Amino acid sequence: MNSSYSTLPLIGGPRNDLDLYANKGFDYDYDDSSSGYESTDISDVESLKSAESRDSLDSLSHDSYNNLLPADEKEEVMNFQSTHALSEHLKLILAMPEMCDVTFIVGPREVPVHGVRAIMGTRNRVMYQLILKHMSMSAADEDRNAKKNKKSKKNTCNRSVGIGRSLSQRLVIPVKKYDSEVFRMLVQFIHCGSVTITEETVAGLFCAAAHFELSDLSKACLDFVERCLDAGRAEKLLISARCYSHHKATKTLFVKIYSVLDRRCIARLEETAV
Repeated sequence: MNSSYSTLPLIGGPRNDLDLYANKGFDYDYDDSSSGYESTDISDVESLKSAESRDSLDSLSHDSYNNLLPADEKEEVMNFQSTHALSEHLKLILAMPEMCDVTFIVGPREVPVHGVRAIMGTRNRVMYQLILKHMSMSAADEDRNAKKNKKSKKNTCNRSVGIGRSLSQRLVIPVKKYDSEVFRMLVQFIHCGSVTITEETVAGLFCAAAHFELSDLSKACLDFVERCLDAGRAEKLLISARCYSHHKATKTLFVKIYSVLDRRCIARLEETAV
């Protein structure tokens, strides 16, 4: 796949509060993209307020003040980004289980897929909610076990203390509805914003993108399906889609695949009729 999709972190603003999304009443605007990976131009300099509200040069932004200086006294500024190395290093973390603090047990074979919950939680809202849910469940289990064993009354305190304890422990989350390779690729995409889509994995990735509200990954999968259909490679796509027929999102793939095949069939019949 030749196209590349540049990505940005999902969430802006403070990220040090475990209850950032826990409140069900939250409402965020993701510019029509709930995954938050749309490319955007970012400026570190705030726009100036109306001129009427400024009383002195002290209230001007750095750039505006700079524009008032003679050309030879202006400061030179360069914004440099090296995202490729960052992406590769984030990808490398996934191959180092000792550096990860969450393990997904995926599929009927219970294949472990590792990740870093701080990265995944800040990159994707649905993943954050999943991690927080299992942190709470783990804390509740610890409290119940402490009560049964009667080791310490202090261990039976409120859940927030339990969540704090679970932060220092590896979290284990079972994932039953995905193939291990597909889920590994999903975790990689959330971690570093890149993924390689194949005919065998496109259906699973499309369903995962719908589940985790990754609209840009969904679009990439549909673009890939269209390219495969244009190349006459519908057979593997159908096999891949049938493996995920239990997901609602697969219906979109079937509709797209069969609509293209039907158009081609009609075109061939018209050619033979002529």
